[in-house]
Amino acid sequence: MHNRLMTCVGLALAGVCVGVRAQNTLQPVTVKEGWDWSLPSGTAPVPYSGFVTWGAKRYHPSITVSGIHIRWKQLNPAPGEYRWDLLRKRIEANRKAGMRTGIHLNGVERRGIPDWVMETHKPVVFDVPVLSENQPWRLQNVAAWNTGVETAYHEYLQAFGRTGIPQSDDVVYGYIHAISPSRGEELWMRPVDLKMYEEAGLTPELFGRWLRHRIDAMCEAFRGVEHKLAWMGSGPVGPTPAYRAATTGLAEYAFSRGAGIRGGGIDFQHGLFEASAWGSRVTAVGYAEVDDAHPTIAEGRFRGDENEEYGKYWEWRFGPADAYDYRHRISSLRALQMRQNFQMVSHATLKLNPDVNAYVLLTQGRRRENSPDAWVYLRECSLRGRPVKNIERWLIQRDYPGSLSEPSERMDRFKLYMDRPEHHHDFDARRTNLADGQNGLLFQLDRAFWPRAAAATVKVTYMDRGQTRWWLRYTDGQGRLLKSATVANVGDGQRKTATFALPSLAASGVFPQDAAFRDWLSGDPGEPVNVVKNVAWSKGDAEWERPDLYKIVDDPERPGQRLVRFAYQRLDDTVHMDQMVALKKGTAYRLTAQIRNDGNGLRPGIRIGRMDWSTVVYLEAERVGAWEDVTGTFTADADSMFRLQLFGQGRGNYAPGISGTSGFRKIALERVPRAEFVGKPNMDFRLETAGPGDVTVTMVRVIKPGR
Repeated sequence: MHNRLMTCVGLALAGVCVGVRAQNTLQPVTVKEGWDWSLPSGTAPVPYSGFVTWGAKRYHPSITVSGIHIRWKQLNPAPGEYRWDLLRKRIEANRKAGMRTGIHLNGVERRGIPDWVMETHKPVVFDVPVLSENQPWRLQNVAAWNTGVETAYHEYLQAFGRTGIPQSDDVVYGYIHAISPSRGEELWMRPVDLKMYEEAGLTPELFGRWLRHRIDAMCEAFRGVEHKLAWMGSGPVGPTPAYRAATTGLAEYAFSRGAGIRGGGIDFQHGLFEASAWGSRVTAVGYAEVDDAHPTIAEGRFRGDENEEYGKYWEWRFGPADAYDYRHRISSLRALQMRQNFQMVSHATLKLNPDVNAYVLLTQGRRRENSPDAWVYLRECSLRGRPVKNIERWLIQRDYPGSLSEPSERMDRFKLYMDRPEHHHDFDARRTNLADGQNGLLFQLDRAFWPRAAAATVKVTYMDRGQTRWWLRYTDGQGRLLKSATVANVGDGQRKTATFALPSLAASGVFPQDAAFRDWLSGDPGEPVNVVKNVAWSKGDAEWERPDLYKIVDDPERPGQRLVRFAYQRLDDTVHMDQMVALKKGTAYRLTAQIRNDGNGLRPGIRIGRMDWSTVVYLEAERVGAWEDVTGTFTADADSMFRLQLFGQGRGNYAPGISGTSGFRKIALERVPRAEFVGKPNMDFRLETAGPGDVTVTMVRVIKPGR
């Protein structure tokens, strides 16, 4: 008979009473060297997903889609003459090879334009400047917004739509191509490109209208199957305010027509963290979130990318190829985090991390309700000087007192284009911090993924860095608080995966409830007080370090009140206005402000940072042309001075075409009651350790029982 100890846990914030059962017999835990990407037997790819090649040959069994790049000049060799038989033959060849088809109707690169179009309409041809001096290809684009060229191209698309090819089950996607300096038909533009195009008559209005017409024409061709279409952009396009204004809302317009979206740079690891067109954002305290209600996710539309730039060919961009396995692993998991269902891959992609590739093939395109697993990859990277924590897919890890994690396992790597100079590295794990009383890590399951208690397999991949003992604390379907079998680390420095078989795991939301958290929660910070000095600037810039780009001016909307206005000037760094504030360790604070963005490309924000320049919380304005209230809460991790900083341009923001002004007012940094700060955490299980060493974790997966 089990020895049972019933205890009522006095959770002030939740009022939960649970049973704690000490078990004489436990389900054993198994430990293996390395990663474990296994899934229940019988797991198969979802139908609307696949690995894509842009070649005609199916060079690997995992390739299930071939993207056909076919030139306008091939299919439309003369006015009114069409060779759809050429396209149908290639689609049929794909089908016989076991592949479905993606459609790329190229119409911007010079080599793809019919000669009769060039001779009749005489569009300007551009020799596109290279991306870098060691770029191994060269490119010519044409002025596809030329009225005659555009009309001819749309007639070509109308004829394509009448074939019925887009509606075929063999066709799974079609790109809405645009213009770019990379491969010609993506969607982005540099200042050097704009100068060249404007000399040929391009204007903001013409550019915006041309892109909208492209969306309309492709949606008409794919009538009834618009979900197969991929819009190529994730936001406004162009290096100047006028062009960005003229192209604002194009992604949303494409979505309103039923289209999906395509990225193109997931192999850069850290793109798309903040992309409203993808439903992604970074929270004030640094967690990357993806909105599963976004129409392209909820409605199962095309969400694709190109995870292909591996092998020695790409050393000009990413450095030595022998370091690519790490970038490939992170990029592949980022694609899954972004809910992507199609990946264009290369021979080199499939040579890296075969187990990861197999796992991606089986799980891409899944949604919360039908996914065999949920996971969190514990890590930290930097985005414009701000920390971004973890890669999460329906399982999240969050920090609460008693379970505050530390980034660990530094990975130095080759410079990425979005890196700040001091941040060419990531952290590939997070760990407990026993020296500071933090003896656990907290996790929460998405309720749509895990709606009711069930048997679960939990796999924890960790670095065995020191002798210690650790386990999982969780609740079952009867509300009992249980403890798993214990893992004993030996300190051999190896990566390992522990597999726990839990007979019943409930997403009960009763954690945290450890002693350190209860002690912290019972603390009283005293009366709320604003720790910011001269907060309304009634004493000018006293207590503030104010660069010349920041001016203290009268607030036209509040007589007798003042605000700070920033006016952009191009400099080598993003300047900020600072005040040093003294904070107390363990105290909860709420940072609030009103921010106004009256510029183009500006990302004004307010930040609390440590003295080592690392970020605690960062609040950023999202709207333009109106005051916006921003707020974020955090706990101070030291009795120390911290930096309160105003970023009128945005920290690390060097987007092309930046201009204009931003403003700040009503700034407050106040202590708040701890129970109000945490709300109801609703965490579902906890990894715990009694030491003596810390536990360093890279990945946790919760797997549904096999069917």
